[in-house]
Amino acid sequence: MVIVEIALDRNELLHTFVSHHGNTTFTQQQNMQKVILIFLIFLSSTLYGQNNPSYIDTLFYGKNGLKNKMPEIGVSIGVFQDGKTNFYAFGNTSHTSKQKIDRNTVFEIGSNTKLFTALLLAIEIKKNKIPESAFIDAYLPKEVILKPDLKNRIRLTSLASYSSGLPTLHDDKFDSVLLAKDSLQPYRIVDKKYLYHILNHTDHAPDYGKYAYSNFNYGLLGATLENFTKKNYTDLLQQNIFNPLGFRNTWTVNVRSTNKAGGYYEHKEVGYLQLNALKSAGVIKSDAVDMLNFIKNQLHPPNNIIGKAMLLTQQTFVDGVDIKTGLGWHILTNEKNETSYVMQGDTIGNSSLFYFDKKTNTGIVILINESNHDLTAVLLDYLTKKMRVQ
Repeated sequence: MVIVEIALDRNELLHTFVSHHGNTTFTQQQNMQKVILIFLIFLSSTLYGQNNPSYIDTLFYGKNGLKNKMPEIGVSIGVFQDGKTNFYAFGNTSHTSKQKIDRNTVFEIGSNTKLFTALLLAIEIKKNKIPESAFIDAYLPKEVILKPDLKNRIRLTSLASYSSGLPTLHDDKFDSVLLAKDSLQPYRIVDKKYLYHILNHTDHAPDYGKYAYSNFNYGLLGATLENFTKKNYTDLLQQNIFNPLGFRNTWTVNVRSTNKAGGYYEHKEVGYLQLNALKSAGVIKSDAVDMLNFIKNQLHPPNNIIGKAMLLTQQTFVDGVDIKTGLGWHILTNEKNETSYVMQGDTIGNSSLFYFDKKTNTGIVILINESNHDLTAVLLDYLTKKMRVQ
């Protein structure tokens, strides 16, 4: 049995982010990634007469491209480069539909939702409503009684930078309990009461300050922001981010669009990931247009509260040997000491990847209609390499 998490699964970003419960081994995951890599490595540079750059036509229609190797996949890509915005799409919204995917097709973005939750916290900080150094203690309900080792230790920014040292709800004992209750939709039963139950039963945070990818952190952060502002998560997003940035096709619970991508895992159709108090970790659905708009604003933050908040999320909060993080973002540094920002998101049936590089003024959004984070990572690698030589 295989459960697809809404989370990054390992510290090696852009490697493998699906948690497999059962007989699938890490070696098998590596082999799957190698299969995906094979058809991309041997792509030729033939132009196919589309209104696309040759490297996009090769990716979609080349001898070893998507049409021949993964004909059922649906992909929507947004690219910002050299001050220009372009969108590219391949495939149909679902295996049974003739509707073509385009820039306005709505996908689940999964854990990329965390970027928006982190931005909500940063906005409250830049409004001077929450101190940047604030501990969680003062923002918890009365029913939560922190153990002595946790008091005045865990900061809200630690939640957003994956460094709180608290349980993760990701391959831990609490996650196992959920899987035993519902192996397909384990997170639908996680309400605020359950989040607080976890806190009340946590004695220590021995790995505080160290990176550990966490769904729990973002569930608790979302609940905290709701309690503090006395607004629900959807309203917070709409009022503080979606409306100011002019989003027109971004949703939380109800997707009011007929142009929606289906969802697939191992060629089987699946529904949306059901979330309760973990909505702040993975509930958003959107299209390439709105999400590339988000990335362009990350590259060129406006001179206002939301722009200042974006810059705060891009600062390094965890500076580890293997990985660096901002608030929500994973910060990558190459051999030339060049910095880029990336985040992936997986649900039961969709995968997404957001990326930007300020030095090259480049941003990329990748959305696909199956749960396959390996593919989004390989697509990013292919796109960034080809774009450098255009």
